[in-house]
Amino acid sequence: MSFQGRKRRAPDGDIAPSQTQRPRPDSDAASPEMSGSDTENGGSSSNFGTLVKKMVRLALASEYARLPIRRPDISTKVFGEQSARQFKTVFEAAQVHLRNKFGMEMVELPAREKVTISQRRAAQKTEKPSSTSTKSWILTSTLPAAYRTPVILPPTRAPSTNTEGTYTALYSFIIAVIALNGGSLGEQKLTRYLRRMNADENTPIDKTEKLLARLCREGYLVRTREMDGGEEIIEFMVGPRGKIEVGSGGVAGMVREVYGHGRGTGTGTGGADNDDLTQAEREARAEFESRLRTSLGIVSMRDEQQADDEDGDQQRQAARSTQQQQQQQPPPPPQSQPQQSQRVATREVTRDAARTTRVSEAPRRSSRRATTAQQSDDEEEDEDEEEEEEEEEDETDDSDGSIKDEDEETD
Repeated sequence: MSFQGRKRRAPDGDIAPSQTQRPRPDSDAASPEMSGSDTENGGSSSNFGTLVKKMVRLALASEYARLPIRRPDISTKVFGEQSARQFKTVFEAAQVHLRNKFGMEMVELPAREKVTISQRRAAQKTEKPSSTSTKSWILTSTLPAAYRTPVILPPTRAPSTNTEGTYTALYSFIIAVIALNGGSLGEQKLTRYLRRMNADENTPIDKTEKLLARLCREGYLVRTREMDGGEEIIEFMVGPRGKIEVGSGGVAGMVREVYGHGRGTGTGTGGADNDDLTQAEREARAEFESRLRTSLGIVSMRDEQQADDEDGDQQRQAARSTQQQQQQQPPPPPQSQPQQSQRVATREVTRDAARTTRVSEAPRRSSRRATTAQQSDDEEEDEDEEEEEEEEEDETDDSDGSIKDEDEETD
């Protein structure tokens, strides 16, 4: 028989780790939970930055095509299948990026006015009040008015500078004509204005009908139809995009340029040197500005700002003066309120006395009537008594006469 001997134990210094043995992790190494949270934070921050970039790209692409940036488009093209709970934070971050990098910002479009009878009736039938928010935006420049010149902001190069400049001039002219006519213009009257420019049938961009349809589609104009006595009335109004891009300030600036009161002439509101004007020129300019404000029904941009500043200063001064007066005025005397209450009490007493006198007049009248009736009865009784006394006296006289007669006969 062969016996297997016990294996000899190696000394401590000769121990070597086997190939299958894994080293233990150090205590300083991160735990799996910590590493997972770090990855989640990094992923959320990168996801937020991606959403902001998508929104900025959507805004730039929509403005290039002259399309409004709508909330449903943002939900589908920016957030996709993700939840839109971060809309507000992503929108604000995109606004900051647009202002700092591109000098633009997203401005909400105004709601369309309900001008026709059918639209007003439909608005009255709806039970829920319509919200003022349209949830649609467009891009506008954030540059100051002094830098919004054709030299700094030329027309875009797509499709070409000439085409873009011509298109801008056409819709600015049409919006100005509509605004100067009270905000709405009939189709026939608009055709007359375009005929004076030789643009009643064709324009450098396209045919007039197609141009007007494009302006309505892009939001520069609003076309309304209404039946009046069997006749169709078509009117054009300024659309939401036209109010934001051109507006009353742009119309006023265009009119000043046409009449020679623009920036470069030195005779307008935005002129460089207005101190060298004569008195007659200043009066003519003031009359022109008043007529322009009357035609547009607004105040010019600078006058509006000055009026707002002056109104704010006046309101602040009025508030301060009222506060000072209230502080300086002594408190009202304490006797004023009792005096007033006393006056009220006296008035009530006089009213009650008048009522009592009116009520007491009826019994007095009845008592007077009763007394007069009683007096008349008493008088009748007195008369009866006097008649009876007279009769008794007559009888006594007769008896005395008879006694005398008897005495004479006895004699």
